[in-house]
Amino acid sequence: MDFKSLDKKWQAKWERAKLFEANPDGRKKFFTSNVIPYVNGNAHIGHSYTFTRTDAYARFKRMQGYNVLMAQGFHATGEPIVGIIERLKKGDQTQVDTFMTFGATKKDIDAFKKKGPEYVAKFWTKRMTESFQKVGFSIDWRRKFTLSIDPGFSRFVEWQYNTLKKKGYVVQGTHPVVWCPKDLSPTGDHDRLEGEGESPIEYTVIKFTYLGYVLPCATLRPETLYGVTNIWLNPDAEYVEITVDGERWIVSKDAAKKLADQMNVQLVGAFDARTLLGKRCTEPLSNREIPILPSKFVDPENATGVVMSVPAHAPYDWIAIKELIDKDELQIFGFEKNDLEPISVIQAEGFGELPAVELTEKMGITNLSQIDKLDEATALLYKKEFHLGTLKNCGVYSGMKVSESKEKLTLDFIDKGLADVMWEVNNVVCRCTTKCHVKILENQWFLKFSDEDWKKKVKYCLSKMKIYPEEARNNFENTIDWLKDKACTRKSGLGTFLPWDKEWIVETLSDSTIYMAYYTIAHVINKYKIPPKKLTNEMFDYVLLGKGDPKKVTKNSVSKKLLKVMREEFEYFYPMDMRNSGKDLVQNHLTFYLFHHTAIWPENKWPKAISVNGFVNVEGEKMSKSKGNIIPLKDIVEQYGADMVRINIAGSSQGIEDADWRQECIKGYRNRYEFMFSTVKDIRKAGRTKMENIDIYMQSRIQHHIENATKNFEKLMFRDVVQTALFEATNDLRWYLRRIDGIKNANKKIMKNYMENLVKLVTPFTPHSCEELWHLLGHKDFVSVSKWPVPDQTKMNSESEIGEELVKKTLNDIEEVQRIAKITPKKITLFVAEDWKFRVHQKVLRDKTCNVNDITKEIMSSGTYGKATVMFIQSLYKKINELQPVIARGRQFALLEDVRDFIEKETGCKVLIQDADDTDNLKAKSSTPSKFGLFLE
Repeated sequence: MDFKSLDKKWQAKWERAKLFEANPDGRKKFFTSNVIPYVNGNAHIGHSYTFTRTDAYARFKRMQGYNVLMAQGFHATGEPIVGIIERLKKGDQTQVDTFMTFGATKKDIDAFKKKGPEYVAKFWTKRMTESFQKVGFSIDWRRKFTLSIDPGFSRFVEWQYNTLKKKGYVVQGTHPVVWCPKDLSPTGDHDRLEGEGESPIEYTVIKFTYLGYVLPCATLRPETLYGVTNIWLNPDAEYVEITVDGERWIVSKDAAKKLADQMNVQLVGAFDARTLLGKRCTEPLSNREIPILPSKFVDPENATGVVMSVPAHAPYDWIAIKELIDKDELQIFGFEKNDLEPISVIQAEGFGELPAVELTEKMGITNLSQIDKLDEATALLYKKEFHLGTLKNCGVYSGMKVSESKEKLTLDFIDKGLADVMWEVNNVVCRCTTKCHVKILENQWFLKFSDEDWKKKVKYCLSKMKIYPEEARNNFENTIDWLKDKACTRKSGLGTFLPWDKEWIVETLSDSTIYMAYYTIAHVINKYKIPPKKLTNEMFDYVLLGKGDPKKVTKNSVSKKLLKVMREEFEYFYPMDMRNSGKDLVQNHLTFYLFHHTAIWPENKWPKAISVNGFVNVEGEKMSKSKGNIIPLKDIVEQYGADMVRINIAGSSQGIEDADWRQECIKGYRNRYEFMFSTVKDIRKAGRTKMENIDIYMQSRIQHHIENATKNFEKLMFRDVVQTALFEATNDLRWYLRRIDGIKNANKKIMKNYMENLVKLVTPFTPHSCEELWHLLGHKDFVSVSKWPVPDQTKMNSESEIGEELVKKTLNDIEEVQRIAKITPKKITLFVAEDWKFRVHQKVLRDKTCNVNDITKEIMSSGTYGKATVMFIQSLYKKINELQPVIARGRQFALLEDVRDFIEKETGCKVLIQDADDTDNLKAKSSTPSKFGLFLE
């Protein structure tokens, strides 16, 4: 079947009907959106998961009768596009290949280099919009805009920051920021090629001395100074001499560059650090003389390039010392083994005196080349000692918990002139491909996320929200706790200038926090081409906050009519009912979203729910350029059709688990839908009107599917929805057609009702196919806006469902006996279990929580029972948690009479029905209330 042909047909019909354009009316509203994608390329398979989830839920709510607004914008702020153009100009073939994979031509790429970042942003905005339209997302495209290319939106950002500044949430100060030395600008998460989520880390710099020089050792564990045995330098690294506030420091060349952005640094010149090897420096606490030794594990790009060695508590240090000892290199420098005896300064549960020695031996670490194991051991030991450790042999600090000692130790060491502070960040690379470091930035503008009152307000907001899945809530809570003041501006790239300080541009993650509010009015601004100068602060105050006199506002702004329309739009659709995103944005964008909303709006406009999902793998592997498995969304839609793409990705995962695009699964989905199409086309052949037991079963089953699909949709458990609404429902349909020997014997009314409900249940995932099926069923309206089915409890019939499952089980048992016995029977006798088994089964089912011995005594005392009864009771209790109701004994005889012809046709055997109470056949004794006994002959 050509599913692709259905895409264009129904997308055109939806567009002509303006089906997904949402306007305020009397219905209950539902406002949802995705996080905006960055327009530095086209949409790919990774986008399909998050966007399909959002769209499926939006379609579900629309069918429930809500007036659904699903809006979509795009993001161009910051350095990414500027960095891409730089790479293209340098002839970066990887970037060229990426763009060509996404559909750009060589002519397009030449235009990118000539016309600049705004052109690139608009180019990919157009292509990405087309990709999303081809997938059939039910978006109100009138409301589209691009951050911060759209001048109207830039005015909105200016209003946002003026509002935040008035409330004291934007402040100017001196803070450490991740800094690009090329762009001369702070580098937020979305401006990074690598290192998203990394923040400045504070190191304590301990000042060891040698002949007037300071050897500054940066450490995250200042408490271990008491256990230092030596200093490490990398013999192959370049070191320099610098002055820091009059002190002569020896640091790596890389460190000097970083420190220059954090301290008062003057470069003196190169320094041959090898001349220090074998010398003794002075430890600042007790003036002990300790060795200076070489080790290549010292990373000159990390911190100062000078490392203090604590072999009792640091796996790298112990293995480095062990290597020197084993290679007899200590003697070369004039030291003995006892010069480097480990000094224990932390006692932690589960470890002895020398934790690093114990752990490396346990993990089989013998040399410095075992980097992965050393990193694992380091992380494990640091965590254990930090959370469970207590200081010892540390003077006045002995007895303190490690977790509580760092701040006090650092402050004390600094006060005594023994230490300083520097900042480092792990492996951050700017979009311009420059490696970043930390800069202490003066007069920078920050969002005051450290404000405890603001944090309390955000936590209260979060407590009132629904988070899907619930396990993600803890990630939000942790992020709120650790967030500190965040730089909200940068010097370069695309974006909106800070309204009161035009030297700065609002950065990527700071202009994308409340744009959802702009969706409510964007279509008005777009339609009437309202110039930015008319979008005054007073206008936004009135429209978005209800402040001000509309007569005064309209003097310098929009007309009274448009002002009224925009205010009504905002009041009707806000707040956001559901926001959906990948799990990686919890630590930044999604939490910032909560901060900004609580700062600007009253509680009734705060977000109501957030859903987060996992990433997307392709054929079990993570997507990456190096693996060549980043598949453009338009390509797979053109190959398989939108619906097969949508359901294949939506049905592959749920919750926070990663989704997995597997091409082989497409075939299974196609088969299901082709079966649905053939069934719908053949319904006209159904001629029966009389209700039979199997019809009651089908009527009951669809009610359960409606109930389960609805319940799982509400929890955004889409894999479960697909399982019940598609797989289980079509399995039931196949069973029905098998039981009645083809659709010609079907009850037409039951079949039509079943298919109508089935089509509705899968419409949110496969809307194009379902529109076609809906019309084949004789409807003239759109199934996309038809009424979502509600389960009818009166049509649920557990007896019919239990009976049909018993028939299925019987057929499977017959096949299994034939397979094992390797016989081709001519006659099958089916035994209904003895009457006493039904009474016992009922008693045990009613008293599940009773002790097996107690229930056995009770049953045995109430009649004439033997050993078989005891064994039967014990067999029931072995599977007590799986024990289910059964249909009455008399009904089982009726059921077998009803399906006798069916079983005879299926097996090719004559079927006899017998009461187990009336026979001595041993096979009769194996029958139970949930299983017929079988005798094949």
